[in-house]
Amino acid sequence: MSAGLLVVRPGLATTVQDGGRRGHRAQGVPTGGAFDRSSLALANALVGNPADAAGLEMTLLGGAFEATAPMAVALAGAPMEATIVERGVARPVRVPGSFHLAQGARLELGGTTSGARTYLAVRGGLQTNLVLGSRSSEERLTVGTFLPAPCTDGFSVRFLHSSVYTIDLLFAIMSGLDAIDESFWDRADLRVSARSDRMGIRLEGPVPSVSFESERRSVPVGPGAIQVTESGLIVLGVAGGTMGGYPIVGHVIAAELDRVGQARPGQGLCFVLVDREKARRLDQTRREDQRRLLSRVAAAVGDAGALALCGPAPRE
Repeated sequence: MSAGLLVVRPGLATTVQDGGRRGHRAQGVPTGGAFDRSSLALANALVGNPADAAGLEMTLLGGAFEATAPMAVALAGAPMEATIVERGVARPVRVPGSFHLAQGARLELGGTTSGARTYLAVRGGLQTNLVLGSRSSEERLTVGTFLPAPCTDGFSVRFLHSSVYTIDLLFAIMSGLDAIDESFWDRADLRVSARSDRMGIRLEGPVPSVSFESERRSVPVGPGAIQVTESGLIVLGVAGGTMGGYPIVGHVIAAELDRVGQARPGQGLCFVLVDREKARRLDQTRREDQRRLLSRVAAAVGDAGALALCGPAPRE
């Protein structure tokens, strides 16, 4: 099955909605679209979508939806009970909020605790059929309906629940250090130690063979540098020192440092070598994606304001 959401339980009156079908009222076609456009815009902003991308509008009662591929998902609008069930383990998620759904994971939604309509957005938007320029439909979802969506995690949540992070790495060898075969990094058996902290992420697993000089010269180092110590590999963190004397065998690229900071004890790390040109390109892309996402979130929260997050203002 291709990437998307499978309807396991449709809820009470769940439909696909976007910004509506504009420009056809003269032909007797209603605009339609999300009833609460600000909440749909907020859900879309939380996964980096345009404000009017197609998502689900759930009325009073949610449903259950299974991801057929990894994807970034967000909820906004009326508060609703929401739980992710993965491999028999359930964990609650908040509304509004964004999160990651692994392949095979199920999003279980209950009823609204106040308000009527909650919106579900996926990164890239639902890709149901376009009719007169809109994916909005008055047809309620049924069990077994498949809702196609792009297979993408979205940078804002892509690191949250993967068993192994794939981290891009620059191959760096200190002057005077024996060359290390690049194939050393072609592995998935390095794991984050419980002894990790903000100074450095300690890795458990194989260590490249290097010779330690009796008199080590300290050199400038920065966050992301991978040092070889007598006790194993350490990825320097944001609170690490500015100088270091341990051999350096690689450097996590700037675009991946946030994900390293999210690595939990026991988390697997799989490093992939890239060149400097790709490292710069990835960093630029990450900055642009982040700028666009934060801009959309700010705009959506500004539009929805207290209504989306705190409820309507009292009337005088």
